[in-house]
Amino acid sequence: MPKVRVLSRQELDGDRAVALGEFVPVLLAEGDSWFAAGAVPAHNLLQALDFNSHGAVVNLAALPGDHLALEAAVRARAAHRRIHRWTGGLLRFVSEPTAHVYDAIVLSAGGADLIDALPHLLRRNRAGQCVAASLQEAIEPAALAAFDRYLRANLTELVIALRERGGVNRDVPVFCHTYDVATANDAPPCIAGVASGGAWLQPTLRAVQLAPDLWQPVINHLFGHLAATLKTLALPDFHVVSTQGLLERARVGARGESGDWENEFHPNTSGWRKLAHKVAAAIGDEIGLQ
Repeated sequence: MPKVRVLSRQELDGDRAVALGEFVPVLLAEGDSWFAAGAVPAHNLLQALDFNSHGAVVNLAALPGDHLALEAAVRARAAHRRIHRWTGGLLRFVSEPTAHVYDAIVLSAGGADLIDALPHLLRRNRAGQCVAASLQEAIEPAALAAFDRYLRANLTELVIALRERGGVNRDVPVFCHTYDVATANDAPPCIAGVASGGAWLQPTLRAVQLAPDLWQPVINHLFGHLAATLKTLALPDFHVVSTQGLLERARVGARGESGDWENEFHPNTSGWRKLAHKVAAAIGDEIGLQ
């Protein structure tokens, strides 16, 4: 099957603009680092999408293309893009007078938000420590409920605004995935094979002094909860592709690539292919690709 061509928005402008009419399907993507760069050289879920025709994805989540700018972005953890930071730009893009009519919009939504919320989702004492003896004791229910409200409110606002003010794209189906469950490891992002910065989950769990035997139960619970919350969103023409459980888990204690994972939070090329196969099949079935 032919791979899709992944384009940045800049490639649609100017004298040498790419003609989207040459591709079937044409998707629009926005979201967090699962659609941007998990490592350098960059690879992500979108690049692994396959259809029975030569498609294209306009990727609004793309990080800068040149190596130095990309290195700076990764070092600054610019790939951590929470939902409320990109919804406005997406809506403006699809409703422009000259906007292309897309076959589908694909989102990577909630993962970066969960990572950023993690310190608040853990029940801590006045010293900032999580001294829980069980999974139930480790989670702060009020904070998790607030996270649910944030996730629901922002995705609902996005989809409803698209249906009401999306111009030529107001009736385009929207898809999102449910991530897979990471292993809490000291496996940071790498640039040309050299570690850059820290991991995403383990530093928080270590900082609050959560017992190591609770690290994975907590992560399993929270990513499972994220997936379940996404699946309950009853929004018009909004499709949640269940992708949890597809990947081979990283080995506990791995410091780099392990199983289907490039680092602690991002899959490797084999992992992306597994996820993309299911996402592409769901999109193809919905929009009627042969």
